[in-house]
Amino acid sequence: MTNRAVALVVAALLLVGCCLGGPLLVLTAVNDECVPAPAMSVASSQPAGQWDAEQLVNARTIVSVGAERRIPARGQIIALATAMQESGLHNLPGGDRDSIGLFQQRPSQGWGTSAQISDPVYAAGKFYDKLATVRDWQTMPLTGAAQAVQGSALPNAYAKWEDDATALGQQLGADPGSTAECSATTAGAADAVTRNPDGSWPDEGCTIRPDPTTGSGCLTPRTLHLVQQAKAAGFPEPGCYRVDDHGEHPKGRACDFMMTSGGEASGAQKARGDAMAAWAVANADRLGVKYVIWFRRIWTRSEGWHAYNNPFGGDDPSGWHTNHVHISVE
Repeated sequence: MTNRAVALVVAALLLVGCCLGGPLLVLTAVNDECVPAPAMSVASSQPAGQWDAEQLVNARTIVSVGAERRIPARGQIIALATAMQESGLHNLPGGDRDSIGLFQQRPSQGWGTSAQISDPVYAAGKFYDKLATVRDWQTMPLTGAAQAVQGSALPNAYAKWEDDATALGQQLGADPGSTAECSATTAGAADAVTRNPDGSWPDEGCTIRPDPTTGSGCLTPRTLHLVQQAKAAGFPEPGCYRVDDHGEHPKGRACDFMMTSGGEASGAQKARGDAMAAWAVANADRLGVKYVIWFRRIWTRSEGWHAYNNPFGGDDPSGWHTNHVHISVE
């Protein structure tokens, strides 16, 4: 092993989003590959699956805004914990004095107008703007960093939410950022596809012919964009279109990114699949991702990561998606 490789071994990356609801996974770079190190458990007094639909939407907004701004996972978790304390992840119309919204920001304190602060995207962006001005926030205790932004009368209150915020961040794919040689396979903000003025996705036909990944059939433009962005991020060439009687593949709206030649992934292959699943979730709003399936779990916008019910049964790695990451787009 070269000195460069040895140096990379000691640079561990805390990959929050890749764990798909399981324990935190630390990746280290060994001989230019990302491999899993021993896991660390995360205790949560309120499991991520117990947050209601409104709370999950608001939490996903916080994570998505952070990912788009290239805020490391630590910052996204700080933001989640802050919103848990301030509003319980509800976009409140009011609060103490003139406080409003997810972070209970106050117009009188320069956070913006009442209408602006009531917009979760705006509110999360303003939180990250202020966090970025806090010196050494990345290495501060969570409650200290949150308090530096908020100036709360209860400066230690944020600490109790750290485990919950970490668990929910895992579920929602908090963007882990990047370090050293793992950058191509653990993170990176994708170029965003075009949306309608109201935020919806434009209707698209299966017009890209042939599908360049299979040489037959067709893809939608958004699916082709996914393929291009995944390639730019360093992930393997997928197979997309296929003739079938169900699902998104025959519509040109889904791709399978193989992590093995057929058998169940393990070691570096599993870590790479974890990283790709995390990347897809972190960029879901930018790529128009509808759902992601990987290693017996499925991510959807409404539920985050949860158990996948294999409709084919048996122990086939393809059916359980333990050898490939499946990504479908809107």
